[in-house]
Amino acid sequence: MSNSEGFSKTLNLPVTDFPMRASLAEKEPLMIKKWTEEDIYQKIIDKNKGQKKFVMPDGPPYANGSIHVGHVLNKVLKDIVIKYKNMQGFHAEFIPGWDCHGLPIELKVTKDLGDQRKDKTKKDIRDLCRKEAKYWVAHQKEQFMRLGILADWENPYLTLNPGYEAEEVRELARILKNNVLYRGQKPVFWCPTLQTALADTEVEYKDIESPSIYVKFDLTDESLKALGLKTNTAVVIWTTTPWTLPANYGISFHPDFEYGVYESEMGSLIIATKLKEAFQQKTSIALSEPTKTFVGKDFDRLTAMHPFIDRTSLLINGTHVTLEAGTGCVHTAPAHGVDDYNVGQKYGLPTDSPVNEGGLYTDAFPEMKGVYIFKANKLLVEKMKESGHLVHYSSFVHSYPHNWRSKTPLIYRATPQWFISVDDETFNIRKKALTAIEEDIKFYPAWGKARLKAMIENRPDWCLSRQRIWGVPIPVFYCDDCGESLIDEKIINQVADQMEKGQGIEEYFEAPKNHFTKGHSCAKCGSKNFTASQDILDVWFDSGVCHAAVQDRREGLATPADIYLEGSDQHRGWFQTSLLSSIASKGYAPYKALVTHGFANDEKGHKMSKSLGNTVDPQKVIKESGAEILRLWVAYEDYGQDVTVGPEIFKRVSDTYRKIRNSMRFLLGVVEKINESEIIADKDLDKDLDFIDRWSLHEFNELIKETTQNYDNFNFYKVYHSLNQFFTVHLSASYLDILKDRLYCDGPDSKKRKSSLTVLFHMTRELTKIMAPILSFLGEEVFDYLPGTKKQSLWLESFPKPNPNWEFKSESEEFKILLNIRSEVTKKLEDLRKDKVIGSSLEGEVKLTLDGEDYKVAKKYFDHLDEIFIVSKVHLAQGPASVMAQKYEGHKCERCWKIFEELSKKPDHTNICERCSDALS
Repeated sequence: MSNSEGFSKTLNLPVTDFPMRASLAEKEPLMIKKWTEEDIYQKIIDKNKGQKKFVMPDGPPYANGSIHVGHVLNKVLKDIVIKYKNMQGFHAEFIPGWDCHGLPIELKVTKDLGDQRKDKTKKDIRDLCRKEAKYWVAHQKEQFMRLGILADWENPYLTLNPGYEAEEVRELARILKNNVLYRGQKPVFWCPTLQTALADTEVEYKDIESPSIYVKFDLTDESLKALGLKTNTAVVIWTTTPWTLPANYGISFHPDFEYGVYESEMGSLIIATKLKEAFQQKTSIALSEPTKTFVGKDFDRLTAMHPFIDRTSLLINGTHVTLEAGTGCVHTAPAHGVDDYNVGQKYGLPTDSPVNEGGLYTDAFPEMKGVYIFKANKLLVEKMKESGHLVHYSSFVHSYPHNWRSKTPLIYRATPQWFISVDDETFNIRKKALTAIEEDIKFYPAWGKARLKAMIENRPDWCLSRQRIWGVPIPVFYCDDCGESLIDEKIINQVADQMEKGQGIEEYFEAPKNHFTKGHSCAKCGSKNFTASQDILDVWFDSGVCHAAVQDRREGLATPADIYLEGSDQHRGWFQTSLLSSIASKGYAPYKALVTHGFANDEKGHKMSKSLGNTVDPQKVIKESGAEILRLWVAYEDYGQDVTVGPEIFKRVSDTYRKIRNSMRFLLGVVEKINESEIIADKDLDKDLDFIDRWSLHEFNELIKETTQNYDNFNFYKVYHSLNQFFTVHLSASYLDILKDRLYCDGPDSKKRKSSLTVLFHMTRELTKIMAPILSFLGEEVFDYLPGTKKQSLWLESFPKPNPNWEFKSESEEFKILLNIRSEVTKKLEDLRKDKVIGSSLEGEVKLTLDGEDYKVAKKYFDHLDEIFIVSKVHLAQGPASVMAQKYEGHKCERCWKIFEELSKKPDHTNICERCSDALS
């Protein structure tokens, strides 16, 4: 027998039909079916139309694979927010979305095709990608709905919808209009495996073993003369990418660092003086005292001979040079490094790369044409060893960038790409973004501010173009005769209009040649023949322009949104790309606040991985325990940091769920037959409410204030713990325990009983609403059994508001004093119970000696003490504090179980007390 069942039977109260052991896995789908068939989501929205909007766009999950616990964490948090805001009276729509373009889907499709890939056109591939994405959208939609999430599931936004694709292209036109879109040949992350550029957000780092080499570049005769050196001297560089040496055009020195000329077994070498000791330790090459010293600016624009190509490398100055490792003389290949490119631009160095899109050397390095760059490392080391230019070789393990999808190593490679400039002098996106972070955007939790700020401060220009098939095109056209690009705002908008009216991106990719360029001539050569670019937009641009394609276009939404809510990885992803794209097109941020949650790890705090076998399948949890347990888990921990998930956590959460469910079941058993006319009106509470009930109603009013504040600040774990505390401590351990006697024994017309029923009636109704955003299934289930007038669904009700008529602060403070005394009394009674002196606490008699405020309060409420302590007799005296308890000798009432000196003398009411006799009469 459960606690609530036993409680109800003990009290002889009607046990409600509200089922306690009902299978959540079976009941929840029926509730979802009801919400769907009755169109509850739309009724919520209709109810609040015209009220103040609350806007929270859905950061779109990627449309591949079943959802995992990270998805559960994210979507349930959003659902809590939307349900709460709607219950607060806001017009808060939730439009779910999916990210549908990009590499993972394209890779899956081409992998499934296998050898058939060669027989498919690009359109065939796009059609298959579209089909693959839509399949997973439908699959994930069912899984999200199973979590009890209310949303406009019939009208989601998909980044593959023609309207979305068209607005994305229009957003590009707006960015072009602001003069921050440009084409440049500069180094970007490049994936040789997939032969496409990548953005920083698509990069992950893994440890690999790389060569570590020190190489000599001999100074030219002119440079020796300029430095006043008579013997052959070489500058020593250090690199972990020997394959980039064929692209070397310079050596960078910090203008202010000191450099020395040292004699060694390898000849005269130039390195930074502060790195002498480190160099000797790494290479085991002894260096003399410096024969001469210089500062970096002394080397500016001198030259050295390339170690294996017949050309010179320019000695240049750059403040990016550090003394953390190497020699202080930095190998500079402008085509293969961001710092190299930047300093190379200052000195006019070539940005030529001898490496093709597949990572193979080209005709630009004929000696190794066709050799894969990572295989070339060993060959180049041997070549320099033979020529005497290799000073030292070793290998070491370090963190290296990889493609987050293909898991293969990346390189920096200069190729012509389209970029958004973040430091344009007139528009300056970076400056606007940093100002917005400081002045306009709130962060929950606060640490998100520093994280996003650092991302924006350190990011390069945004490389928008990708060399793949499945994505939204960059509508630019290249002259067939001279290669000059034609990019025009009007043409881009023409493309967008045609995409929206027709078949989306196919309207561009399948258009006849010169379809969009009629009436245009090449600005450089006058030709009228153009070829449409096949480059597509970065998939992060797809999702990042949600503010334009969804917020600005959906009637119930707006820009800026009130919040964006996503995981902590989105500071370098969706949070950042949304901010940058919005500022690039509109000049302001697309959101007013960011709510950030952590990752879901296993119970030991380890990242989940299929290979480690520590993943948690949400579908399995739902099948075994119900989705409500997952929802409660989401609110259990502070999501502002990484959260843990696993069997032990679910057991803890399940225990809390059972306590809450059992308490609500008991409350329903008490109040379900109540007639609202019996409830004491708010205006009469001050005179008609009993002292114990005043205390409890005041505490409940405080709970409403507390949970409202925590919902408002997105502190859902605090709501969880407040509810758990209220149910466990206030209700079960205190208030309901105290009420047992009056609920059972007092007659139907008892003022005390009516007082308690009034409070329990309010509590039951309002607790249902407080817990509803989190415990949605339980909330709706309880709501169906609530007595009194109510709406069609819990979600059409309003969230409780603190009631000034429920404020009884002084009585609450006094009752807390009595609870402290009760705690001491309970300990004494427990000792008697352990010693088998008494069974029930009602067999006890308590003698209190109190002083000060304790005595004053106990005397004031002396008539309530036996009920509060749940004993049959209480004595009170003033003096030094002490608590004594003993068995109360007397006669037990068979109805209320209290002990009396005498029982009723009425002939038809034997073996019961006078009070019970009056109640039965």
